[in-house]
Amino acid sequence: MRLPMRYGSRMGASALPVALLCLCLCSTALANRTAFWANSVANKISHAPLIEEGMGADIPIDPSYLNIPRGVAVDSAAGKVYWLNTGNGGSIGYANLDGSAAGFLNTAGASFTEPSGLAIDPARGRIYWGNAGGGSIGYANLNGSGGGQIAITGATAEPNGLTVDPLNGRIYWSNFVADKISYANLDGSAPHDLDTSGAPVDGPIGVAIISHTSRIYWANREGDSIGYANLDGGGGGNADLNLAILNPAGIATDGGTLFWASEERDEIRDGNLAGCCTVSLETQGATQSGVSPPVLLESPRTAGIGIPTVSGMHKPGSTLTCSPLEWQGDAIESFLYRTPQSISYQWMRDKQPIAGATSQTLAATKVGNYVCRVTATNFAGANTEESLHRFQVKATVGFKKVRFNRRKGTATLRVAVTGTGRLDLYGNGVTNAQRKHATGTTKLIVKTSGKARIKLTKTGRAKVKATISYTPEGGKAIKRFKKIVLKKKLKR
Repeated sequence: MRLPMRYGSRMGASALPVALLCLCLCSTALANRTAFWANSVANKISHAPLIEEGMGADIPIDPSYLNIPRGVAVDSAAGKVYWLNTGNGGSIGYANLDGSAAGFLNTAGASFTEPSGLAIDPARGRIYWGNAGGGSIGYANLNGSGGGQIAITGATAEPNGLTVDPLNGRIYWSNFVADKISYANLDGSAPHDLDTSGAPVDGPIGVAIISHTSRIYWANREGDSIGYANLDGGGGGNADLNLAILNPAGIATDGGTLFWASEERDEIRDGNLAGCCTVSLETQGATQSGVSPPVLLESPRTAGIGIPTVSGMHKPGSTLTCSPLEWQGDAIESFLYRTPQSISYQWMRDKQPIAGATSQTLAATKVGNYVCRVTATNFAGANTEESLHRFQVKATVGFKKVRFNRRKGTATLRVAVTGTGRLDLYGNGVTNAQRKHATGTTKLIVKTSGKARIKLTKTGRAKVKATISYTPEGGKAIKRFKKIVLKKKLKR
C-alpha cells in the first residue's frame, strides 16, 4: 500500500535568478503575497514572502499546541492561522497570525482517523479535514461549538486532501490509493467520483480549484505530475508547466501559478500555467523541516472600481463622507486568502493629513481641498486607495439689507459668511472694525472717519466705500466692497 508523503520544503538558492528573470516575462503579480506552511518534523508554523520582499519567519506559537502539524489554513479577516495536528490522536490548533492567543479548537463530535488535508470556509464558519482511514470528512465550527462528521458514502472515501468550492456548495477531495478525485455537497449528499478522463491520476494528494476556468487541479505524488479536469467532469489533461515535477503533494494557486510541496526536493515548488517561469520564496529565517503544502495570503485588493469618492456640501461646517470600497474576498477553493482584517480612513486637507480624522465622515470646518484615503490591511500587507478628485470646500461672503441710524449717522452692515473666521471692515473714510470669530450672520457698524466724518457733520451726508475682508479658518482672505451713503440729521 502506498502511503502519503512526509512533507518537506527548502527553496534552492539557484532558483532565485531564474525567478527574477521570469518576472519580466510573466504577468502574474506577486507583490505582497506570503506563503504559510506547517513543519511536521520541527513542530512549527512558518511563513515567507513570495519573490524577495523581506525574509521568512516562524510564527512564535506556544509549542504545546503543535504536535506533528500537517496542513494549514488562514482566516484572513480574523487574523488567525489554523493547523491540523496529526499526533496524539489528532486536533486542530489555532493562533493569531502574530502567534498570540494559541489554543485548540473544540472538535467534540468529530473524529481524526489518519487525518490529512485542511480547508477553511470562514463564511460558513467551519474548518474541514479528511479522514483517509475513516472514510469521512471531519469538521469543526470556528466559533468553538464543536463539530461532526460528513459521511461521503457513494463515492470513493479515503480523503487525504480536500478543498471547499463555495460557489457550487461542494467539497472535493483526492483519494491517494484509489487514484480517484471525488466530490459531494457540503452536507455530504450527492457524492460522486469525478470524471477525470484524459488526465493523469496517480497517487493524488491535494486538490485546488481555479474558479474562473472551472477547473480542478491535483498533485500526483506517484506520477510526478499535476492533473486537471473540469469541475463537472471531463476535459481532463496534464498541466504542462515546462519543468520537472517530483513527488508533488498539495496544491495552492493564485490563478496563474501552482504551488506544491515536493518530497524529492524537500522544498516548496511552483509552476506557471503558461509554462513560462517560476517564482521563489525568501525563506531565510523560516524553519523548513517536514514542510506541508503551502497556502497563500495576499494583501487586500479592491474589487471593481477601487477609488473612493467624497460627497457632501462645498461649504465650511459640512459633513463630508468617504465612500466605502469593495474588497476582493478569499478564494478559499484555491487556498488563496486576501480578505481585509481591518479597514481605516484618513482625511487630507491641502495634501496634509488631518490629525485624528480617521472616521468615514468628517466635519469640514476649514476651507481647502479635501481627499480621503481608505486603507485595507491584513497580515500580508496593506493597500491604500485615495479619492481621485479634490473636494473643494469654499467659504462665501454675502450682504443682507443695510440698516441706517440717521440719528448717529451710522449704518449696520449685516454680513453672511459660511464657516468660521475673522471679519475686517476698513476703507477710505471708514472707521476700522473687526469680528475675530464671525460665523453665520455678523453685524458690523459702519462709521465715518476723517474727511468723511467732517462732511457728514457739515452736510448731513457722506459717501463711503467699505471693504469687508473675510478670512475663513484655513483659508485666504475674501474681499467684498460696498458703497454706502451715510446720512445724519443736522441740529438746527
